[in-house]
Amino acid sequence: MTLSKPRGIGSKRQQSLTQSQISTLLRIHPFTRGMKAPQLATLSAMAECVGVAPEQVVFGSGERSRYFYLLVSGTMSLELQTPVYTVCIQHLHGGEAFGWSALVDKPYRAFQIRAREASLVIRLRGDRLKKACKRDERLGAAFFPKVAAMVAVRLRATESRLIEFLGSSAVQGRAS
Repeated sequence: MTLSKPRGIGSKRQQSLTQSQISTLLRIHPFTRGMKAPQLATLSAMAECVGVAPEQVVFGSGERSRYFYLLVSGTMSLELQTPVYTVCIQHLHGGEAFGWSALVDKPYRAFQIRAREASLVIRLRGDRLKKACKRDERLGAAFFPKVAAMVAVRLRATESRLIEFLGSSAVQGRAS
C-alpha cells in the first residue's frame, strides 16, 4: 500500500505494519485504550501508520486537518505561526492525539503541528471517522468525550502561553 501524499505529510512513507499490529497499537494507545473490540476493529479498518521526519509539518497554521492523529512515538510541537514568529503552545508526546479539527463540520484552522523528532502516527481520515461514529453510537460515545477532553487541554495550554506573554499582572483580575 502506498501513501497518497496528503497535504502536510509530504513525502513521508507509510509504515508497513500489518492490520494486526495496527490493532494492537490502537488497543494500547491511551486515547483508544478501554474501547471495546468492535469499536477498535472499526478504527483499525480505516487506520494508516505514517512515519513523520524531524521538522516535518503535518499540517500548517491556517490549514484544516483532514485526518485525526494518534501519536504513537516521537514528539510534536503544537505551534502558532505568524509571519514574524512561531510560538510553541504545547509539546505532544507518544500516547497523545491531535487533529480534532478534522472532526468538526465548520472549518477550524489555527495551529500547526510539526515533528520535533522522527515520529510514528496512526491517522484516521476525519470524514470516515465522523461517519463511523454516527453509524455506531457506542463508538461515538467512547470517542467524542476523549476529543472534548483533548480540546480542553489545548485550551488550557493556549491560555497558559497567553498568560506568559501578557504577564501574570495583566490577567490577575480576569473572570474564570
